[in-house]
Amino acid sequence: MADLLFEDRIKDVLDSLKLENELGPTKITYCCFDERHFEKYHPEDIEEIELREDRINWVYITGLSDSENFIKMHEKFGVHPLIIEDMLDVEQRTKLEVYDDYLFMVTDTVDYDMFNGTKELRFDQISFVLKKNLLITVEENRPSQFDKVIDKIEHVVFFRPKTVDGLLLLLVDSFIDNYYKIFDILGDYVDELEEGTMEAHDDDTLKELYTLKKNMVLLRKTLWPLRSVINDISKARVNLIHHDTSIYLRDVYDHIIQMLEFIEVYRDMINSMIDAFSTNISNRTNEVMKVLTVWSTIFLPLTFMTGVYGMNFRYMPELQNKYAYLVFWILTIFITAGMVIYFKKKKWI
Repeated sequence: MADLLFEDRIKDVLDSLKLENELGPTKITYCCFDERHFEKYHPEDIEEIELREDRINWVYITGLSDSENFIKMHEKFGVHPLIIEDMLDVEQRTKLEVYDDYLFMVTDTVDYDMFNGTKELRFDQISFVLKKNLLITVEENRPSQFDKVIDKIEHVVFFRPKTVDGLLLLLVDSFIDNYYKIFDILGDYVDELEEGTMEAHDDDTLKELYTLKKNMVLLRKTLWPLRSVINDISKARVNLIHHDTSIYLRDVYDHIIQMLEFIEVYRDMINSMIDAFSTNISNRTNEVMKVLTVWSTIFLPLTFMTGVYGMNFRYMPELQNKYAYLVFWILTIFITAGMVIYFKKKKWI
């Protein structure tokens, strides 16, 4: 009965996910290796996988569309049903859960290739289940960094980890490197915007600044809890992590701290640029208003004069004067020139 309820829940979760997202096809990659051997194949069904006790086993799943294989994961590898639900919940927060004989970690990876072209961040959820001699990795989509890891451990013998927690370290370090690449691009991007902010006055620049600020918020939202997760693992609070691996994880922890410091620095710079941009726009508006005000003031007495002499009274002595029109223009030019000279002395124009 419990298994039927579990299957129904998994199918409901995936049905809801399919309504909100376009899910890619599920692909399973199974790698089995030690220092002298390496095997890799792509089973259609998770039941086809036969784990080797004398080797490191890595089950790498991408795409969440195949509910049957996720249901079978519970029976095949003894993964708790709640863990499988968390794998399929793509809005899951970064966290670490420790069970009697395995640990579960879920976080987000960032698509470097997409960001390099669009400057927009896209996060994909990734889950890890670490057991005594088995690592299960489940990704929402299919970025390329883990394919590169597979190629390395297949063709470069000394690159192969000797323990399953070493493989976990290798994968974590791989997607953390992707974050570093993002920060390299962000640093150059921030410098470019900083140089152009004082000259740029268009809405596109302001939009870029707010997009960049949003990216910083998303990065912090992902990296801040990941810092705590890596810290818990590196301090040997998890029995499945060897001491040698925990030392290297501390280095990963330091990298995350450094990236969080980058976020704070970049966020302050972006806020300063937004303030400078707004101030620059205000100053330009004030300059325009000042010029309009000055010229309006110059024409104010002229408007008064034309208004007075535009009245239709019969007895206006100046109108009968032979030189009235000439005097009017001389007076107009004199008043205009005098006010322009006065305003220039005051440096108002």
